[in-house]
Amino acid sequence: MPLDPVLFLLLLVLLLVTFSVFIFKDLLYIIIIFGVYSAVMALVWQKLNAPDIAITEAAVGIATTILMVAVVSRVGRRPH
Repeated sequence: MPLDPVLFLLLLVLLLVTFSVFIFKDLLYIIIIFGVYSAVMALVWQKLNAPDIAITEAAVGIATTILMVAVVSRVGRRPH
């Protein structure tokens, strides 16, 4: 069974997003990358015909991203 080109592109984006976390030192950028990872992962689950997992991934990803942005706004963007 051949791999769907859209699924392949989404998995490639996931791989690039995963490795881009190691490039940045700013915590806010890393949190934004985490949000992008979560959104792309939700699209992957939807493409794999698992809408319940996709909705859960999107909801948890949005909630944790908002929570982490709130924490970083109080703690600071750069680690010491």
